[in-house]
Amino acid sequence: MKISHNSQTRGGQFLVKETLAQDVFTPEDFSEEQRMMRDAVREFTDKELWDQKERFEKKDYAYTEAAMRKAGEMGFLSIAVPEAYGGMGLGFTDTVLVCDYISGATGSFSTAFGAHTGIGTMPITLYGTEEQKQKYVPKLASGEWFGAYCLTEPGAGSDANSGKTKAVLSQDGSHYLITGAKMWISNAGFCSVFIVFARIGDDKNITGFIVENDRSNGITLGEEEHKLGIRASSTRQVFFNETKVPLENMLSERGNGFKIAMNALNVGRIKLAAACLDAQRRITTEAVKYANERVQFQTPIANFGAIRSKLAQMATSCYAGESGDAGCGAGFYPELGAANRACFCAAFQGKRSGAGGAG
Repeated sequence: MKISHNSQTRGGQFLVKETLAQDVFTPEDFSEEQRMMRDAVREFTDKELWDQKERFEKKDYAYTEAAMRKAGEMGFLSIAVPEAYGGMGLGFTDTVLVCDYISGATGSFSTAFGAHTGIGTMPITLYGTEEQKQKYVPKLASGEWFGAYCLTEPGAGSDANSGKTKAVLSQDGSHYLITGAKMWISNAGFCSVFIVFARIGDDKNITGFIVENDRSNGITLGEEEHKLGIRASSTRQVFFNETKVPLENMLSERGNGFKIAMNALNVGRIKLAAACLDAQRRITTEAVKYANERVQFQTPIANFGAIRSKLAQMATSCYAGESGDAGCGAGFYPELGAANRACFCAAFQGKRSGAGGAG
């Protein structure tokens, strides 16, 4: 069924307005091409990721990077990138679908994939100049380069606009000198380019910059963080000490960084919700299998009411998360500022579904 943009309910609007059922996109509305894409991604996940779970658990960062490059060769890094910059130019529904099925095996790869294709690439794709897009996006889309997003600081987390990293114009006016510390930076260990947010002078809002990862240019990385989960996802602090950034590497315009940062994160929230879904499907399938195999009191535990109730809740949560995220993805349009509620709803339901399935 093809839904026109005029009648389709956008994002999470079905939660707050009267809506006809046929105007809400559900997984049953995926096209044949999208189903083929789903199957290709699932095959990649089973072959390259699922069978290598032990390597991810043992902090094999090199394999995470290698798997990312294979994903690039398959075209999975370029789904949302316009064809003019080496991408497939597909819609947000396709993006959500790929994030869903590529994330089912391991959180380490899911984190690296999401950080690169989302917050590591989209700020340039959405807000970069034509010259910036031509220079950076094709390399990011192919997997030749990887991106990282430097927003969080030791003293600036949720209050991201309060960051202390500074950008000072050089005396000759040819470049900015960036100085500051960023933390919890995904992909920092193998990225080629950073999206860095810094404050110029006493500006009210931060500004975004594209910074190439040149260690001879005042960039130092901290040690890999020791994490309870996503153990093979590279997570480090990044320190900038008067790092030179050409004027032409400013993203958008001065003081527009907070808008760029928040809109990139809003897009990521829908994708983060999707990244929980296939893992939950797999968990639920394994739980049902085990409940039918495990025998107590001469009967499989799947026959016990409490177990049946738990399995039913897990399955229901799968359907709710899947349908909610598909609807948000299909109803997503370039008016990013209007997407906040849908993004938060999808992220909440997706993460709650994933946690419920695992719990």
